[in-house]
Amino acid sequence: MAAILSLSGLAVSVARAQEPATKAFQQRNVPLSWIFNEWRRNGNTANTYLCVCDQDRCNTQPNWPFRSFGTGEAIPVLGEWNLNQARRNGFLCARR
Repeated sequence: MAAILSLSGLAVSVARAQEPATKAFQQRNVPLSWIFNEWRRNGNTANTYLCVCDQDRCNTQPNWPFRSFGTGEAIPVLGEWNLNQARRNGFLCARR
């Protein structure tokens, strides 16, 4: 039984390792550099920004990453339209 549980834990770890960083960030924090790297690998050439929540709660639920963040938590942002959305949601942003 322990071997089966160990294998199922390994399968979850492998699945998480293969999951794109942008998808993983919808459920849990990952290093933001992973997301910036994924965007670059996918050929995204738009400006990138690092945005930090400046309120008690910053809600991005209607837009990616579909989560809420607390004061000081950061998100990566791709492009000016998303930058404006992040600012409307309570984030302070700077170009990366």
